[in-house]
Amino acid sequence: MNAKELFQALEFSHYAERFRDNVFVVALPLDVPFQDLLLDIKVLLGYHIRVVLVVPDPDFAIEEVIRVSNKRGTRFQLAMMTDALYDPAKGALGLDLERMRGALAAGKSPVIAYHAEFGGDHEIEPTYALAATVAERLGANKLFLVGRSAGAIEAALPRTHVTADELEGLLGRLEGAGLDGHGPLLDFVRGGLAREIPDIVLLEGKPTQLFREVFTHDGAGILFNTARRALVRQARVRDTTDIALLLRPEIEAGRILPVDENTIERNIANFWTYEVEGLLVGVARLKRYGDWTELAHFSTLPRYRGKGRARELALNMIEQAARMNSEGVFALSVDPRMWEFFLSLGFHETGRERLPAEWQAQYDFERPSHGFLKELP
Repeated sequence: MNAKELFQALEFSHYAERFRDNVFVVALPLDVPFQDLLLDIKVLLGYHIRVVLVVPDPDFAIEEVIRVSNKRGTRFQLAMMTDALYDPAKGALGLDLERMRGALAAGKSPVIAYHAEFGGDHEIEPTYALAATVAERLGANKLFLVGRSAGAIEAALPRTHVTADELEGLLGRLEGAGLDGHGPLLDFVRGGLAREIPDIVLLEGKPTQLFREVFTHDGAGILFNTARRALVRQARVRDTTDIALLLRPEIEAGRILPVDENTIERNIANFWTYEVEGLLVGVARLKRYGDWTELAHFSTLPRYRGKGRARELALNMIEQAARMNSEGVFALSVDPRMWEFFLSLGFHETGRERLPAEWQAQYDFERPSHGFLKELP
């Protein structure tokens, strides 16, 4: 196993622990066969994530699928529904929720199968409506809306994290990309967030997508939630592995020089993090060289980019440098995106020979980086 594979294993274990004992409700419409996501679901269950599935079953076929799957080691528990039990207009839900909670606590995974269309035409997929009601009543941590349209929507977005107050702008962007007709879906998502479902994920119904969404930094779907409590803070020793995971993609792309966990831990007081509800989504490093201070090692999770988090980190560290009585701050990068970033913060480009001698003594000048400087008052 090479280092990249080890980091992937660390990333996987990070999320397995983070979501342990969480309740996820997964809506699988008729055009997404249950079997397509069966392996993904087995992995979630194997790592103690509590999964409730909501599936249409017009041909009464799901019982046999579950029987075969359970024979092979899963612990699905079937719950049948008819239109006599569920009225989406009234929010009536004819299920024994306490029994369902007991099944989840015992390591079983309820499968809610319904057999009717619940009458009339629907702007929203009935499976989604039923799953949202189940998620709300169970106090689920995440609701997954699996569907074939997710891929096209994701391709039209600059990022895959959308907060409730950004939904209106998202609709305009989709219409501008020729993806009309998604207003009812976005209104439904907005309503689900208002009903205090913490996270709603629109996910393409293909094998491995659910796994990637849950267990990787990049994710695989579009995450919707309300704005969460955010905190910029100095890193702690226990953040060492998370910082290493955040930096890994930038290191692999050559935008940041390699740094291992031991080095991160020795210099942990120099790192600053951006945390959202306990999840580290951004990191950067502040290091003193004589009378000047360097800003370096910027990395943000792809899903959380484009919302000013790196800028907030940088401004915080510039304030810290001022408190340290630094004459100024400097930065270097081989990435043109970061050149624009530093210029937007009031830096000006400078020759590397103007940077502190202590810094020059340990730098590889063969590296094609651009230097930036900002004097402090």
